[in-house]
Amino acid sequence: MGDEDLEDTSDESVESEDSSINENESNLLSESVDNVKKKTLTSINKWNNEKFLFALDRQLISSGIRLLLFLPAFAILAFFGAWSQATTSPDWWEDFVEPTIGYSFASILVILVFVILLGYILSMAVHRHRVNLSINNFRNKVKEAEDLHLSVRSLHGYAPLEKLLNKSASRHFFALIYSMLAILSITAVLFSGIQSDTGRNYLLFSFSFTVLSLGQHISTRSSYFNMAERTGLLNSYIPPVHPSTLDMVLSDLVKSQLDPLLKTDYDAFVKDVEKHVKRGIEPRFAREKLMMTLYKHSKGLDLSSVFEEFSEILTKKGVEFIKKHPVFTIEEWLTIIEHIERRTPAFFRMIGRIEEDLSAGRKTLREGIVFEVDMENIVHKKANLFTFMHNLSNEPRTLVLRVQSPDFRPHDLAMTYRLEPGEEKWWPDEAVPISQKGNDDILAVMSGLLRDGTVAWQTMLPERYGEATVSVRLEEVSGELLIGSQMNVRIRSEFKERIRSSSSLILSLIGGIGIIAAMGIAIFNFV
Repeated sequence: MGDEDLEDTSDESVESEDSSINENESNLLSESVDNVKKKTLTSINKWNNEKFLFALDRQLISSGIRLLLFLPAFAILAFFGAWSQATTSPDWWEDFVEPTIGYSFASILVILVFVILLGYILSMAVHRHRVNLSINNFRNKVKEAEDLHLSVRSLHGYAPLEKLLNKSASRHFFALIYSMLAILSITAVLFSGIQSDTGRNYLLFSFSFTVLSLGQHISTRSSYFNMAERTGLLNSYIPPVHPSTLDMVLSDLVKSQLDPLLKTDYDAFVKDVEKHVKRGIEPRFAREKLMMTLYKHSKGLDLSSVFEEFSEILTKKGVEFIKKHPVFTIEEWLTIIEHIERRTPAFFRMIGRIEEDLSAGRKTLREGIVFEVDMENIVHKKANLFTFMHNLSNEPRTLVLRVQSPDFRPHDLAMTYRLEPGEEKWWPDEAVPISQKGNDDILAVMSGLLRDGTVAWQTMLPERYGEATVSVRLEEVSGELLIGSQMNVRIRSEFKERIRSSSSLILSLIGGIGIIAAMGIAIFNFV
């Protein structure tokens, strides 16, 4: 009995050990499966994460190293080398290399083209996937806004922006298709042999499709956009309309340059900011000073002074609201202001001269009117003409602003303005600092001048290239000249855009001619 008990207990212990081992193995197996699943999901999420793909795209693919430009360029050079050395290899290759590897110089170049095109296809696929993610995220944002009863589709510029995004997506699709046809053609060269007529014809097909793909990609570089950044649509968005007379000058200028999604967020941002304006301060003045302070921050005003200026017009909750806003952070404002300054440099030059007069204590008045005008020195597609008028007298005045030019449309433009009596305190008799406590600094003075003054914004369309003149006159209603200015500008096409469009057209023509020629040769050989 004792031995049997020992045997039974030993068997039970073995069975328990086996079961524990099996449980441990199953746990380890399940953990490894879970780890594999997690890694798989992480990799899938990473490739569906626009921020990750945009960072990769910006550093390697479309910007930075620019693989989408350099890879097809190297492939085109290798095409020419393979074509020129199709029948005979260089002497140094025949004597020293070919006996060892057993391939001609042209065959090695064909293999090199295959590898380059493979890398080009992978780069193009990642880039196109990133573009599609951006477009899908854009549509999701529009749908979210519509679910909140915010009409984005009805805003000016939405339809052209949507058309541009769809056009960019279709061009990326064709660029990828052409690149895949190119690598299929070069694969046919590997099987046919570069020395044969059929192989060289396939080489021409591959070269033509590569050139067509490059031409399609170059045409999309002028509309580079993303949704990984809040300001990713600004460079692609072209405002179709803007106010001719700016009421809230800086606010209107900012709003006119924002894309439809940012414009919707900006309207909500302004409403929330006005809830935190201190009692006794006009909301219009607070908005202008807020924008002027952000502009000065982009020019070097330190962040502590920025928040001190904010605290003069906003409550503590208002300052914290701006600091922690999820969309319009300080960094995003710097990007937005830089973009607006690049689009409308004449306006910022104009207010810059006014600020210089204020900081120097100069009172540049003519007939009791503060008058400044500016326009771009180099004009590309259109010119922005800005005019600032401020009446410092005690009586309202009705004046006529006349713009005349033989080189721009409209050739003769006259606008009548009623300038209400301004507050002379906004133009001090002595120099004022940029920022200090209270309203005796340039930030407050400029905000008041822009609020009480009149800023006209006119778009002038050039009719020819070369030197051009624009005459701006401020007249009485009777036609008597009060103040006059004449500006000389230069009209020319935008160099980068011209290079892109002409390069895309030339590459498309070369690729189309190459395909027609290759098809003709194939039909001729078949017959």
